[in-house]
Amino acid sequence: MKSFLPMTAALLSGLVLVGMTGSKITAQQPAPHREPMVITNRVPLPGVVGRLDHFTIDNKHHRVIVAGLGNNTVEVVGGFSLRDIHSIPGQDGPQGVFYVPEIDKLVVANEGGKVNIYEGDKYEFVKALDFDGADNLRYDPVAKLIYISYAEGIGLIDAKTLERLPTVYKFPEQPESYQLEKNGPRIFVNLPIANSVAVLDRKTGQRLATWKVTGARTNFAMLLDEADHRLFSVFRNPSTIMVFDTESGEIVAKLPCVVDVDDIWYEPTTKRIYVSGGEGFVDVFHKLDPNHYELIGKMPTFTGARTSVIWGEYRARQGMVIGVPATSNQGAELWFTQFIDY
Repeated sequence: MKSFLPMTAALLSGLVLVGMTGSKITAQQPAPHREPMVITNRVPLPGVVGRLDHFTIDNKHHRVIVAGLGNNTVEVVGGFSLRDIHSIPGQDGPQGVFYVPEIDKLVVANEGGKVNIYEGDKYEFVKALDFDGADNLRYDPVAKLIYISYAEGIGLIDAKTLERLPTVYKFPEQPESYQLEKNGPRIFVNLPIANSVAVLDRKTGQRLATWKVTGARTNFAMLLDEADHRLFSVFRNPSTIMVFDTESGEIVAKLPCVVDVDDIWYEPTTKRIYVSGGEGFVDVFHKLDPNHYELIGKMPTFTGARTSVIWGEYRARQGMVIGVPATSNQGAELWFTQFIDY
């Protein structure tokens, strides 16, 4: 049951009192509801079936690229009109894609055990490397290293030679999402079976800390707000964002969120956090300060649309691309949205 006092206070705040004798009370019109983002384009992906997994942005060639996990393809949508569509076949459960601008290469991580590398302009095949269960990809532009989470841990590829390096970061389970510090040596890694976050030194390979979580299980998506020393690890059971202080390892906030999350993003200008979940929503939070966040919107999307990416460098306005899988009633699509600042 809702409290009477907050409702009364809210009602009184919306009234205007005019005069003392024969006073007239008129209700103030409520402010119109505004969504924090709107759909601007729905781009069909003809013939694509099954799940869509992670994205990458290729600003050099003006392209958005998504792993067609269930279709064994990589799908590319490009150009300012978003009408140049290309498919890269021959994959085996593609889960992660990453465009490396410095070497103009597209890297595709396949669950079936291959990391395929392509030229960035026309997607000509370059080579394949073995990584069983290859999944999430990251890039360190300073060390020129490509990171891959796979069955044994987190592997490395030398971006200059495109050769596989010895695996330094090993785990008893396959890691899920992980983030690299830009201004420090640490890697933060989600371990969903252990219900924890591992903190590693990527210079030495040593584990610095393990942040164990009780009361929530299976953490997949992760976001690092390095400026404010905050790490967001998203657990699926129950659906909760755990916000860690990266200096102390303490949990400073717990945020209930959309179900079945696979991606979470931060836009520092507006201090908003965008969380896409397969339940069929994007939750939008506003950061009040590093320890406090409020939910300001739940944008309806589509059941199963749990992966996304923030785009904007080659577009007029910043927004998010959401991967919508095919159903019996409609084909797969990429939904392009624009953020609304208010």
